[in-house]
Amino acid sequence: MGSLMQDMLGASAEKDGLMLNTNVDIVFVIDATESMQPLIDKVKSLTLSFREELEKGLEKNKRKISGLRMKVIVFRDYYVDDAYALEESRFFILPEEKQDFYDFVSGIRAGGGGDEPESGLEALAVALRSKFVEEGDKKRHIIVLFTDASAHKYEQQFDGIPVNYPPEMFKNLGELYQAWESGQGALGASNSGNHLMDREAKRLVLFAPSVYPWNDLEIDLENVIRKELDKGNGGQDLDLDDVIALVSNSIA
Repeated sequence: MGSLMQDMLGASAEKDGLMLNTNVDIVFVIDATESMQPLIDKVKSLTLSFREELEKGLEKNKRKISGLRMKVIVFRDYYVDDAYALEESRFFILPEEKQDFYDFVSGIRAGGGGDEPESGLEALAVALRSKFVEEGDKKRHIIVLFTDASAHKYEQQFDGIPVNYPPEMFKNLGELYQAWESGQGALGASNSGNHLMDREAKRLVLFAPSVYPWNDLEIDLENVIRKELDKGNGGQDLDLDDVIALVSNSIA
C-alpha cells in the first residue's frame, strides 16, 4: 500500500530529469441525481481550462501529456427512471475539442434519482468498457467518479432488470474486482470486443462519501484513491484544486 500511495501521490517515474511523455484518457463519471447541481456546476467550470490546469499540476512530477482525451458518463438511477439513468459522451480531444467538451457538460441537468442508492456501480462498469487509448509507450487510463450517495448492489438486477439496463453487467462486486485486478475476464474483452483499462495504466479516483461501495473499493483495489465528500450534500464541499491535484498525481 505504501508504494501505491507514493505512485498515486506524485513519485516521479524518471531518474534522469527528462520529461516523460504520456497519452492520457480520462473518463468523468458524474452523479446527476436531484441534489448534484452544485457539483455539476463546479465540474463545468473546469472544462475549458482542464488541460492547462493538469499540465501545471504535472510539472513537478516531470510528466508531460502527449495526448489528452476526455469522456463523460452521467448516471442517475435505473431503478427509478431507467430512460434517463445513463448518458455517455464520446472522447473529446483536448484542447482542440474543449468547446464540445464544455457544451456536453453544460447540458447536464441534475434531476431524478429519488432516494439513494443510485446507479454508480453500473456507471463504473460502463466506464471500464470505454475504448481507451492503446498507442504510446506510456499511457494512463483514468476514471474519476463523483457522487454524494451510495450505490445499488449489482445483485439487485436479479429482482428484475429495467428495460434499458446495460447488457453484460457484473453480477456482483467480485466480478468487478476480477476485471479491475486482472484486466480481462468478466467484461469479455477477448471475445466480445469490449475494451478494458490497461492493467498498468489504470487508475480510479473517487470523490465520494464513506458508504457502500466506495470505501470498499478504496481499500480492496489497487491504484484507487478516494477524497471524502459529504453524504447527501450535492458535492458542495468539492474542491476543484483537489480534482486537479489527484488527477495529475494519478498520471505521474
